Amino acid sequence: MASAKLPPRQKMIGMMYLVLTAILALNVSKDILDAFVTVNTGLENTGKTFDADITSLYDKFNEKKTIDPLRVMNSWKKAQEAKKMSVEMNTWIDQLKKQIIRETEGFKAKEEDTIRLQYVSAKDNYDIPTNILCGATEDGSTGSAHELRNKLQQYKKNMLGLLNPEDQKNLHLSIETPDPTTGEHKNWEMQTFYHAPLAASVTILSKIQDDVKSAEADVLNALLKETDADVIPFDTVAARVVAQSNYVLLGEKYQADIFLAAFNKTLVPEIKLGDYDPATGKFSNPSDSVPVSQGIGQYAIKTSKEGIMKYQGVINMKTPKGQIMQFPFQSEYIVARPALTVGADKMNAMYAGLENPISVSVPGIPNEKLRVTCSNGTLKPLGNGKYMVVGPRVGNCDIVAVATMDDGTTRPMGSMSFRVKALPVPIVKMTGVPSSRATKQQVASSLGLISTYGPDFLFDAKSRVVSFQMAIYKGGVFVSDDKVQGNQYTQKQRDTFNALRRGDRILITDVKTVGADGNVITANDITVTIQ
Repeated sequence: MASAKLPPRQKMIGMMYLVLTAILALNVSKDILDAFVTVNTGLENTGKTFDADITSLYDKFNEKKTIDPLRVMNSWKKAQEAKKMSVEMNTWIDQLKKQIIRETEGFKAKEEDTIRLQYVSAKDNYDIPTNILCGATEDGSTGSAHELRNKLQQYKKNMLGLLNPEDQKNLHLSIETPDPTTGEHKNWEMQTFYHAPLAASVTILSKIQDDVKSAEADVLNALLKETDADVIPFDTVAARVVAQSNYVLLGEKYQADIFLAAFNKTLVPEIKLGDYDPATGKFSNPSDSVPVSQGIGQYAIKTSKEGIMKYQGVINMKTPKGQIMQFPFQSEYIVARPALTVGADKMNAMYAGLENPISVSVPGIPNEKLRVTCSNGTLKPLGNGKYMVVGPRVGNCDIVAVATMDDGTTRPMGSMSFRVKALPVPIVKMTGVPSSRATKQQVASSLGLISTYGPDFLFDAKSRVVSFQMAIYKGGVFVSDDKVQGNQYTQKQRDTFNALRRGDRILITDVKTVGADGNVITANDITVTIQ
């Protein structure tokens, strides 16, 4: 608060004091002295309002100390000193007011604690108050007013001593005890209290108490401002995630710090990159500046080699008082060549005519940023880096990935070639016939030939028999040789099955099958001996 300006409350107290001084200049009656009671009541009410404001200021100090004790502790301790000195000063003045009332009214000790000024009968008595406050000497040096003046001057000095030199210079505390320059009295004590009636003396002391409380509030406000004097003002808070590494191998932990970051969109920090030494606060080589937009540094560099790249520097931020605060930082990132990884999910090769599942990934590139194509067959995306290569032909199938970067540009991530094989030769069996030796009943109940790729072939691939040749030998003598289209036996062959005996043989040859690729393949021969 500048010396040329006073808060409205302090102006009101000064106005009330002018009224009090004007009344003292009159030869007043007891009825007029009741006006002092009104003024004193107003001053006491103002004091209560001061008390509430001061309590709120101490609460703010306690809150700040809880949040940031390291920064606030020094000012908080000064605030506690201010509190102690103010309590001692106000308590001393309270005791002085009670002494004047007690001795003027003739109360016993402590009785004055229960009586208010409006109930005092000797409001106009000035002899006893003058004797207590001014003493027996003409300069008032032996009275309590002289001690009060010394205490007020020391209080003001000590309170200002809690502040920094700049605030001491600019802050005006409303505690004034100057000697008069005109009139019959030569000092503040006599000018203020000589021949002042009881009502006036008590009211003046109430006004001084309000001045003390006003000074306490001013000092507290100044100390509170000191806690924020070198704090950078922030106007934006945003969530930030800083990962220990954005390149995580399978099976390792991904770790990140998640926090609220505060910054100021209008203040422009100076961000320097280089070999910065926090101990000396200097760079060992020339530094580079980082452009800043809305309080945030925009660091970008084109990579030219692989490996772990480290960088460091410092952020210089100017506080409201002009002090430069330095915040060192360091970080690193990994530069690697695009590493396209394509895995066949079922077998190490693709098969013609089938749906071949694959997984595609590029470390450091989200799946949704990849555009994947194939050179043979149709590629069907399944989501989360999974794809199906449908119906490729025998030959090669190239899987190609292109990534969309953060700036919107596209970059090839590489390709991987797979061999597309023809479907394996299926295994053909007679249904219901477990092996090359079977009973007549097992053969007679067989429904036809079935074609499968066996348990080791992981694809869900279908194969069917389209034709076969069957020869039957009874007692070692050839009796039948028929060509069949499809996989079902002819009626002639079924009739022959019913006439078979132990030792007779069935020979199935030239078995033709068709798989998912549409190719006709000659499968295995089948020989069954009746047991």
